[in-house]
Amino acid sequence: MEYFVQFQLNMFAMMILAVLFIIMRAKSRVKSFSKRLLKMIMVGAAVAIVFEPLTWIFDRKLFFGAYFLEYSTNFILFLIGPVLGGLMLSYVDYHLFRSPSRIYKRMFYQHMSLLTLLILLVNLIYPVYFDVAPITNRFSSGDFMDLHYVVLASIYIAMFVMVIRHRTKVPSSVQLIFLIFFALPIGGMIVQLFDSKLYFSWTSIALVVLVAYTFLESTTTEQDFLTKLYNRQSYETYLQHLIEKKCSFGIVLIDLNDFKHINDEYGHYKGDQILIEFGRVLKEAFPNQALAARLGGDEFIVLVENGSDIDPYVTSIHRLLEKREDPLLKTLSFSYGFQDYQEGMSMDELYTSVDKKMYSDKRAQRSM
Repeated sequence: MEYFVQFQLNMFAMMILAVLFIIMRAKSRVKSFSKRLLKMIMVGAAVAIVFEPLTWIFDRKLFFGAYFLEYSTNFILFLIGPVLGGLMLSYVDYHLFRSPSRIYKRMFYQHMSLLTLLILLVNLIYPVYFDVAPITNRFSSGDFMDLHYVVLASIYIAMFVMVIRHRTKVPSSVQLIFLIFFALPIGGMIVQLFDSKLYFSWTSIALVVLVAYTFLESTTTEQDFLTKLYNRQSYETYLQHLIEKKCSFGIVLIDLNDFKHINDEYGHYKGDQILIEFGRVLKEAFPNQALAARLGGDEFIVLVENGSDIDPYVTSIHRLLEKREDPLLKTLSFSYGFQDYQEGMSMDELYTSVDKKMYSDKRAQRSM
């Protein structure tokens, strides 16, 4: 009970991270590099939040293995700081430049982590950052403890400089998130310098992650309001993700034939019901790894990973439509085009290619 009261802020922060992680897994199927970075930050923050209380719990305890536990938890806690700082800097970099390759080239900004690891290895011989007395198992600060705070501060200063220099690349609201909320860990670190029992430095990162996810990763819904398929923005986000990862995939562009006639003849409500039902057909026809989206009107697009033979899916759509009870669905026809992604293609080139194939199919059907 004593530890619960002492570290209740850590527990609350862990609950925030756990709930947010579940929400991201359950509600967001559209993957992106920025969400991947955010998950990495969440894991790093969780490690820090767990290990911080352990360093206090094991301090001065005298049981077998207590010295190893006290030393190793402090070792990891000192290392996780620059690791988290580098990941947060990578997250900011991606939102500014939208280039995963740029972040890979910069090793996820883990240069200070490597420096810290080297210092911690030296720390095994000489107490640079901290020391643990073998007999009493008592933690004490090292001769150059302040260097650790300089290292952490330098990462966040680099982040601020990057945002200011390239502020035209993102909206002012995003700039404020980076400049204000991403400064919370530094603020927490300063607070703990004055009172070491105020565990705010690591726990504040949970708030940073919550703000980043809420305002930067889920500012708009991923679904189309009418059909509950994914919307254009979700399609473009996931398409960019697949291109960045250099995955093998193709896109199917589908346009309903004579849909205007359905709206004119039976009314827009009936037209909406046709669109909703066709969306359900697409979900049934394509496998789970495919992402079906409505671009707008009666135009749909499906991202299919690792699949170059689209004919079975098209046949399945026809078969599913024929099984519907609604006569309009039974006779509903559509035109489509399919294009495999070729390395080096831009998003516009990919869409232009598949759009031409779809209209070619539409002209062929009209001439029959």
